Amino acid sequence: MRIKPFLIIIYTLAGFFISILSSFLTYIIIGKPIGMAMVIQIVFVVVFLTPVVGIISFVLGRYLSRKFDFIKNRLEDIKNENYSKDTSQNTITEINDINDNMNFLSAQLNNLIEDLKQKNQNLSNLLISMAHDIKTPITILNGHIEEMEDGMVSADKLPAVLEHMKEEVKFLDELTIDMLEFITSMKKQKIKEKIALHTFVKDEIFTILSKNNKVKYLNDIDINFIIEFNKMDLKKVSLNLLNNAIKYTKQGYIRVYIQDDLVVFENNGKNIEEKFKEKIFEPFFTISRSKNRKKGGFGLGLSIVRNLCKNNGYTCTLQSSDTIKTMFCLKKV
Repeated sequence: MRIKPFLIIIYTLAGFFISILSSFLTYIIIGKPIGMAMVIQIVFVVVFLTPVVGIISFVLGRYLSRKFDFIKNRLEDIKNENYSKDTSQNTITEINDINDNMNFLSAQLNNLIEDLKQKNQNLSNLLISMAHDIKTPITILNGHIEEMEDGMVSADKLPAVLEHMKEEVKFLDELTIDMLEFITSMKKQKIKEKIALHTFVKDEIFTILSKNNKVKYLNDIDINFIIEFNKMDLKKVSLNLLNNAIKYTKQGYIRVYIQDDLVVFENNGKNIEEKFKEKIFEPFFTISRSKNRKKGGFGLGLSIVRNLCKNNGYTCTLQSSDTIKTMFCLKKV
């Protein structure tokens, strides 16, 4: 039954019984037997009041049903995947509470669906990229195997052919590792801990970097700065950002510091154009149009960084990219 007729019936019946009860309670109050004249008067009053109560019930039922109509409409919107918030205010506190809860539910469902869509797109890209990137080395390996089977590789050329085959196997190994890292980076359940970032970068990051003698490596993090992060995730994030900086910084500096509660990874290497500010975080995106399989990478590094940051309550953004410096910043959400 719809809420309006239900409320009208309930209020009408309630009014009817209250009228009868009130009339007969008069006998108890007066303390005298009810004669036929009083019975007729009681019946007359009940009959007279019933339509009045009905009208009042209709008005109240219509008013209250309108107040609750938004519940039906919001549920219909959610059913149709419309998760927009409703900020209208009602005089009934419970209705406002229901509305707030439905707004929260709508936001959660919207985020969940968008997250699933993004992951589905990422996995589709993963399969497409895997098929594309695996095809070339497998073709090369098969070609060399056929050449050796047909006796087309002489003894003096064999070491060079084997070296080439090892390079292709290494490429496949690196591709597999990167794709596994990317899939793992989407896992959200992480155990975080408090980390003294200055000491962490000094002892666990800078010590294992492949350094360039023409580049200065500066750890300017406040020694008292503490970050709450999964330790392995933080290590992967830092190494990804710093190794990218090393790749494009031939001489100058690479610096890690804190600025307005941002963890900043800065370098003065190759600048990134403004139009690529967000696209560089997309899976499998590389700035170079003529992708070199050996040098260009797979375009997963910064996607992994953003996923790991998100899973730890941070976001990673490119804050500045010009001819002077490039800054990747970690910000607590």
